[in-house]
Amino acid sequence: MLTSLVLSMTLAAPVPAPAPPVPAGPAPHVLELKANADGKIMVTVTRTEKPQPVAGANPNRRLPIAALAKQVELNEVKDLTVTTADGKKLDTEEAIKKLAKGGTVVVSADGKPVSPTFLKVFKDDVLVLTSPELVNLRHDPLVPGGVRPPIQIQPVAPGVQIQPGVIQIQVAPALPAPVPAAPVK
Repeated sequence: MLTSLVLSMTLAAPVPAPAPPVPAGPAPHVLELKANADGKIMVTVTRTEKPQPVAGANPNRRLPIAALAKQVELNEVKDLTVTTADGKKLDTEEAIKKLAKGGTVVVSADGKPVSPTFLKVFKDDVLVLTSPELVNLRHDPLVPGGVRPPIQIQPVAPGVQIQPGVIQIQVAPALPAPVPAAPVK
């Protein structure tokens, strides 16, 4: 009898709702794009380029690879994938026609598809742009082209030393704890 009671209570117990999915990857960027005076939709991309050697310089010298921010037309972005927020794939020409009068776009922050969890807040027809060249894209109205230059960290106080990849801070010894006041009678 007790077994059947426990079994019926177990089977009748409510099943907890599944937890909402955790978004995969970083949050995307949201940008407003529209055609310029020439009718072209321009975006800022980050491209790595190897500098050309200087004439007369040591040919065996290793030259640093530079990441450059450039303004290019939307159809010139390498490996560009355009989808809508509901997952329909579009070709670049369709996207350019949709954005001719302006529109809001979602840009992947890591060059991988944007998590559907992030896309729930957008209408189904919002365009989602994904490309490895758009990874370092930051919208900053104070910087032409929307790309913020690298930040230079300067020591702000004595005792702070900054080395590449390491920040060391000297901390003063702790102050003694205050002595509690005697209780008032």
